[in-house]
Amino acid sequence: MIRFACLFFLLVLGGCKALLPKKYQFYIGDERWNTIRLVATNSPILLTDSMVVMYSNRNFHPEQKKVLGDYIDSTGTTHVFLATAKGGIWYLYPMQSLDEAVTALGKKRNIVCYVEGMGKNFPIALERAFSLSVQHGVTVIMMDYPSINFTYGVYKNFHYARESSFRTAPFLVKLLQEIQANKAAEKEWTKVNWTLFHHSMGNIMLKRILEERRDNVLKPRLFDQLVLNAACVNQDGHAAWLDKSQLANKTFVHYNKDDKQLNGAKLLIGKNQLGARPSAPLAVNVQYVDFNPLVGNVHSNFIDIPMRPSINPHSWSYYYKLFNGITIDFSDSTQFGKGWKGIGVYLK
Repeated sequence: MIRFACLFFLLVLGGCKALLPKKYQFYIGDERWNTIRLVATNSPILLTDSMVVMYSNRNFHPEQKKVLGDYIDSTGTTHVFLATAKGGIWYLYPMQSLDEAVTALGKKRNIVCYVEGMGKNFPIALERAFSLSVQHGVTVIMMDYPSINFTYGVYKNFHYARESSFRTAPFLVKLLQEIQANKAAEKEWTKVNWTLFHHSMGNIMLKRILEERRDNVLKPRLFDQLVLNAACVNQDGHAAWLDKSQLANKTFVHYNKDDKQLNGAKLLIGKNQLGARPSAPLAVNVQYVDFNPLVGNVHSNFIDIPMRPSINPHSWSYYYKLFNGITIDFSDSTQFGKGWKGIGVYLK
């Protein structure tokens, strides 16, 4: 498994997709668009148990099979889709607004606004959103943005994804403003627990929003929880921008000193990453959680992902509680211990 993972990383990010076995080409390539259908506007919605909301800034080509591309829409337009799955086929329903999309779900569940990291074309992002929704019993609104181009090599892809996340910050603010407007209107579907969840390079746009105080257009405590998960941003000076955040009632930084992806990022940019090795000065009113004793060098530990080992049950339980607003007792010595170098707590 380790040998294949290394081969996968080198071939895919090295731009050599054609050398991979066919089944893995399907996983990462345009072949997946064979299982995605764009539905005509105003068509009746096929309601299923598998439904997520995709809020995307990708270039949109409704006349092509690959309707959402690998670049940010040059017009600055965002596109909202309700995605449903049945019989191995995804159906994309264009929506006029976030309210229309979430209302069409027909379910009132806790909501996770989910921002992923590097390596996601639209089909992969769609599956990650679906996995989080199903595995944790929540409604997922994903801020979808282009974070990989399989024709690029590793170095160019790395910086392409970083730049794309940075450029997506204004689009995310637009989404958060739309959430705020629906909450102010007291829409029934908004009266739940809300989590803003940034994974890996998805934290770059959060950092920009806070550093540039773009969050000033938002009311404080828009979310119940803000989670910086395996954050692929430089840890130096993180307290200076994270202390400014008034986005949520509670803020969590999840880290792992042996995270293989984040340590790889350090090799490329020469800086410790917040999601690997946070150090003083630490942000105030932030709960740091160390995952290293539980998951080793694993980077993504909150959902099961195809072709990867299952996540630790204790990790799943922690995230389930977090996403559903269930109080977590960090003083419980049966569940937590003192974190790496005394930073926060570690999950047992």
